[in-house]
Formats: sequence, structure tokens, C-alpha cells
Amino acid sequence: MERRSSVRCVFVGTPGFLGRIDSDTRCAFWTREPVDHGFDPGQLIAVDLARTPSAAAAKEIGWDEVEVDDCFAGPNGTLCGTTLGPRWPELSLSGAVYLEESFAARVGLPCPPEGMDCHDYECMTVAYHPGTADGRAGNRYTGHHAEILDERGSLAKVAVWAPGRSREPHTRPVVMWLDLDSPEQCDAGPDSLTTLRTGPAGCRTGALFLISGTLSTEEES
Repeated sequence: MERRSSVRCVFVGTPGFLGRIDSDTRCAFWTREPVDHGFDPGQLIAVDLARTPSAAAAKEIGWDEVEVDDCFAGPNGTLCGTTLGPRWPELSLSGAVYLEESFAARVGLPCPPEGMDCHDYECMTVAYHPGTADGRAGNRYTGHHAEILDERGSLAKVAVWAPGRSREPHTRPVVMWLDLDSPEQCDAGPDSLTTLRTGPAGCRTGALFLISGTLSTEEES
């Protein structure tokens, strides 16, 4: 399903290893350890790390020009999104890169990345444009694998695995209660990426996109 729309940007995550610097924000990276392929320049992916949702929200670029997710502070201050870079000389030589979904498809980026055994949605983030006509305007969400253990209407007791780790042996999920109809807690609404649903016909195991911050907070900081 094509997820690029007038209301949100969906991103696909991959490991990133810096291979070339073209300017203070433009660079090229490998998705695999460069020693494994002999530092092959033909495998480099060029990206402008300034073409982000926060830049689009600030009207510095158009939403159709977004290439990569921001680096942002998620719950508990954990760095989320793209951690490669973001600009010369304050940069990281390796980290995560979250490419806009259609951009990722054009460069042939697999999801999940090579070597990861997980569901594709565990390697995805989504940012809703400010001004969206529902409660998700400006919200960010991160994909997790989850299972409903109990429910009370739209309230669900869920087991949630850390992104990318749901199939790892001996990995324990976090158990929490949340409202699957609340956009303040998860991606909930028309065309939601969250597939968990309560009720007799609901989906009890699948994708849960938990809130991980807002674009408006970043712009105000």
C-alpha cells in the first residue's frame, strides 16, 4: 500500500555507515558494514539529512521533498529516528537512517533490513503533518509488535516488544494498558498503521504504532 499522502510521511529504518560527505547535510551511506563488501561505492545511498519532517513543518521544503526522518528525542529522552549525522562536523559515522518510504523503494531498501528477523512494521516510523484534520496532527509514532492480553472496550492490556526484537529468543515484552482509539497514545484513526483491534472481530496480534513525540514540540524547542 502506498502510504505517502497529504497527511503523513512513513519512514523505513536501516543501519547506516557513513561513506561520503558531500556538504554539511548531504552525504552517502552504506546499509551494511563496508568491510563486508570492500567499501563498494556502488552500494552507497545518497541522501540530504536536512530534508526532514521538521524542515517541511517549518516550510523550508515541501512535504513531497522529505527524504529522511529527523533525529529526535523519544520517550525517556532516548534518541529516535535518524542518528547518522545530522550535519558536518557534528556527525556520527554509523547509526540508524529512516528513509521516506517511497524514497526507500526507489533505492531498493528492504524492510526489514538484511540480517534482521522481525516484522516490517518494527522498522518503521510515521510523522503526521501539522494541520491534519484529526487528533494525530503533528504526532510521531514508532512501530512495535504487540499482542492483546485483555480488553475493556477500546482499552487493551497489551504485551509490547521493543522494535526489531519480537522474534529474538528470551526477549520479554513490556505489558501496559492503553486506549487503541486514542491518537495521544497510538496511531488511531482513518488508515491507521496500527492493526491491533479490540472486539470480537478484532486483530489480537500485530502492529502497534506507539506515540513517540510531536513535530510541534521540536519546532518550539
